[in-house]
Amino acid sequence: MPRSFKLSFSTNNLVRHSAMAALSALLLLLSFPNFEFDYLAWVALAPLLSVLAQGVSLRRAAALGWLTGVLFTFFAENWIAHSMVYFGGVATFIAYAVAFFFASVLALFPALFAVVMAWLVKRLGWFAVAFAPVVWVATEWARPFITGVTWNALGVSQVNHFLIARLSQYGGVYLLSAELVSVSALLVLLLKFKAPGVARAAATLTIMAGITLAFPVLNQQPVTQSFASISVIGVQPNLPPDADQSPEASTRDLEANIRLTKEAIERAPDKTADIVIWAESPLALFYENDSTVRERLDQLAAETGSHFIVNTVTRDDWRYHNSVHVISPDKPSAVKPMNRYDKIRLVPFGEYVPFKSVLGRVVETFATSGVGGFTPGTESVVNTLRLATEREGIISGDDSVPTAAIERTTNFARVGAFICYEAAYPDLVRGFVKNGATLLVNVSNDAWFGKTSGPRQHLAHARLRAIENDRDLVRVTNSGISALIKANGQVVDPLPSFQTGTQIWRAQLRRSQTPYSQRGDWFALSCVVFTLLVITVSLFFRQKPPLTGTSPK
Repeated sequence: MPRSFKLSFSTNNLVRHSAMAALSALLLLLSFPNFEFDYLAWVALAPLLSVLAQGVSLRRAAALGWLTGVLFTFFAENWIAHSMVYFGGVATFIAYAVAFFFASVLALFPALFAVVMAWLVKRLGWFAVAFAPVVWVATEWARPFITGVTWNALGVSQVNHFLIARLSQYGGVYLLSAELVSVSALLVLLLKFKAPGVARAAATLTIMAGITLAFPVLNQQPVTQSFASISVIGVQPNLPPDADQSPEASTRDLEANIRLTKEAIERAPDKTADIVIWAESPLALFYENDSTVRERLDQLAAETGSHFIVNTVTRDDWRYHNSVHVISPDKPSAVKPMNRYDKIRLVPFGEYVPFKSVLGRVVETFATSGVGGFTPGTESVVNTLRLATEREGIISGDDSVPTAAIERTTNFARVGAFICYEAAYPDLVRGFVKNGATLLVNVSNDAWFGKTSGPRQHLAHARLRAIENDRDLVRVTNSGISALIKANGQVVDPLPSFQTGTQIWRAQLRRSQTPYSQRGDWFALSCVVFTLLVITVSLFFRQKPPLTGTSPK
């Protein structure tokens, strides 16, 4: 009888603990698009933390953290399976199996968070709950660093609230994540405030969170002003992701893009635009390798007087790159080509197969079309686009020497253009601003997301990149959502999904750099170092007895 009772009690605990882990996953899921209950992110980890704070075994902690991570990742990022089925030609069952495996791997990092927290609680007691924000950031940062894959960092959920999201200008998305986890941890502590050490932990956590929130207030730098504004046209062709790739179809799609561009130019106030942006799309122009396409686009740029930013496939010997080309209206590519950008972060199962040694043969067996095959780039390329000139005198000492023959560029844009889901990588986008970009451009083909939550999640990441770096960001996609994103994250005149159209925006150029643009992921790295230090120190503490804190009456 006693044995039976203990077994039942243990089983009930497991069910209850699993339910709390699943609840955290649900709250996380509801915090992100398409649900938009972003306020739930502030308490999303409280259920999981409340279990970890009870002193569970490391094995159970790992299982609970993994459960939270796999449920959230699989359901929030089901666009992975959708893209594999409709864009990569993978059988449906295999696609969802691979997506689950993908989610299972990424869930190892919430599992690592849970293990570390369970260990610290056992060694340090309730006070260790105060370290939850730091440990979460350390594992969140490690995920893309180790796997190369990132999406839906916790802080992204707050992009609709600029006063909060502005924290990212100081420590990136990871500082936002830490602030959110702080509230969950504080909630857990308050529910057990009579347990030993809770008061100290709660006070420590409150002070840390307060200092973080004070960053924008303490910043003495004035609000940045733009030094120029430019007109930008975005072209959204809405081509199907499985568009015909024959020469005839490519020519037809090319002419459709040209027609849309000319129609937009005619609607522009001055019958011109500084920059025209074409989306990443199945058009797949071989700009450098196809003289006919190159001459056609060079001619179009000269006719319109606009710089063109176009997505192309570039072939270097046997290597293929997903690239962005900038075409100047006054200097044909044959005379002086602009620097091209080759995509650094490739899409898993679309442009390359992650864990290829394990999944490569499986995907190739069940795919009806080729998957992967692209080579990543290595450099964040920024191009300077000359937009307007004027004649000025030369100031030499106290004397002004009027020299009408001297012409200098007074209105120019330094453009950093990146591709598709690279918008999810804070440090990559920061690299363009660090290299001098005054305007950010994101071209994408979100058609392969379908009607999943992918396009809205993608837009949220781009908005946070704009806020982090205090830059206007123009986002142009094949099927939507195309929009101008202001430096404060505001979405201006979006083009709806799955509609063909064009839009004319007025973008601001900025030179100043935020603390995050200057220093990068210093906060995340500090959290990694601090976490390792705390783990090391905890080795010298004796294990605490089981925790039996009581709830307030």
